[in-house]
Amino acid sequence: MFIAETDGAWEELTAGERQVVRISAPDLQEAARRRRRLPADVAVILDLTVSVADDPRTALAAISGHDGEVGVRYAGTVDGLAGLVADLYVAGVADGVTLIPVGPDELRPRARIALSRIQDRLRIRAA
Repeated sequence: MFIAETDGAWEELTAGERQVVRISAPDLQEAARRRRRLPADVAVILDLTVSVADDPRTALAAISGHDGEVGVRYAGTVDGLAGLVADLYVAGVADGVTLIPVGPDELRPRARIALSRIQDRLRIRAA
């Protein structure tokens, strides 16, 4: 899991040893198609614009006013984000995500909580 910084850089919250290929797509179906075109030995990281809040309505309100690039988006709770990322991995759409935050809230603490819940769901050791 990565977090995109405002300057275009990205910070990895996990540790991996495979070569990383970052992709963006307008929807999950296109993301899966792009994934299939890449070599199997690379870690595919999908850009995911996110708004995470304690309740889905607050998150949805924050992301609905976002005018950023069109791409895969998520608005909801930490548990929902963890479920989505785990599902993306299990379905073979992506090995991970770059979280692109929307709104003024600091995403890093919520991302770390989501990461822990993803690891629990997938029964993988902490990286």
